[in-house]
Amino acid sequence: MMKIIKLFFLIFLILGCNYNPKNLDIPIPSVNWSENDEPPSIKLCDKISSDTERLICFKNNLIKLISENLDFTKTEVKRHLNDTILVSILIDKSGKVSFLNALSNLKIKEEIPLIDRILNDAINRLPNILPATKTNIGVQVSSKFELPLILKSD
Repeated sequence: MMKIIKLFFLIFLILGCNYNPKNLDIPIPSVNWSENDEPPSIKLCDKISSDTERLICFKNNLIKLISENLDFTKTEVKRHLNDTILVSILIDKSGKVSFLNALSNLKIKEEIPLIDRILNDAINRLPNILPATKTNIGVQVSSKFELPLILKSD
């Protein structure tokens, strides 16, 4: 009886050593990293069910928040301005918003030479937001946006 148990144990040990988990066929979920399944959002827009409407709400409110944070108190504009700046921002995985760059015309740069610094300060004062998420794997991802910001002076 002891020989049978030893033989069974030896066979079990030999067969157990041939098990190689590397040879298993595990399906890998297809991930399209160039698109976010769920765009970033703020709490005000998070309840909107349509992704398109939620993204529009998010962009409009983000532009509003940036505009409210702009500090032109130390800036004197000599000419009338009514122009649009294209502001590029990055929203990282943790929801922190950071300024990348701004595309503006020469008139704005002449009237407000520190416009990039003013925009950077305004964006750095924004609260954290809900980052974009790849919903099929549940990973929060960074996303880049370009927002039109209208500057008007009297």
